[in-house]
Amino acid sequence: MLNNATREGVRAASLSASGSEVDKVVNDALSDLEGKVSVTVTCQTPLGGTCGSWDANHTTGGVAVVTTTYQHAWLTPVGKAISSTLTLTKTSQMRIE
Repeated sequence: MLNNATREGVRAASLSASGSEVDKVVNDALSDLEGKVSVTVTCQTPLGGTCGSWDANHTTGGVAVVTTTYQHAWLTPVGKAISSTLTLTKTSQMRIE
């Protein structure tokens, strides 16, 4: 689910969605999960450098990068013995159209 949600978010970003729109796409795709979700949208310039703020600096030909982090709370005592949460992270990239 995390992989698919992140991919949907980067697809929206590649079509020039705003950072808040990308965040909504990812969170909507993960609405069935009960853990904490964090979405970061960044980009690279067409020459490979970082572009700074997504909403202000993304350009056609660059690369959109979406990273989603999900903190899963354990349901079983076995997992809780190791740690209280499990953090899962997925990053996807796509060319900005």
